[in-house]
Amino acid sequence: MKKTFKIVAFVVITTLIITSCKEDERCSIHPEPFRFSIIEKETGTDLLDNGAYNPEEIGIHYFANDERKDLIVNRETDPDTIYIELVTVQLPMISLTGLSDIFYLELGTDETDTLMVALGMEERGGCDYHPYTTVIHNGQHIDIVEEKAFILKK
Repeated sequence: MKKTFKIVAFVVITTLIITSCKEDERCSIHPEPFRFSIIEKETGTDLLDNGAYNPEEIGIHYFANDERKDLIVNRETDPDTIYIELVTVQLPMISLTGLSDIFYLELGTDETDTLMVALGMEERGGCDYHPYTTVIHNGQHIDIVEEKAFILKK
């Protein structure tokens, strides 16, 4: 009888521990990288493809504790898009962690635009998901379409 009680007690305690651990653990899905293309407002011409801006010179930075922080911006090839896309993985994480929502898009040595990027949080399938909630380029709200590049119009 003592042995049965010990086994039952062990099973109950183990079950409680396993159940409580599963309830405390939540997964978090990293936000999608910030993808963007730059087009001419009136004609829709790709300003990276036509040479108006050099993709290798495009940069993004923000300020934290009065110090400039540069982000890595890469060109990404996507056969399903008609525009050249640039990507930064760091920007959404900076916004999500609260370091900054204000970013500066360097288009060349003498031209810098402003970006305001905010992310939210919602539950999807038991995990925390972080969708973009606000993207503003030079004071203009940008449409948010999941898993698509943001189109910045100049």
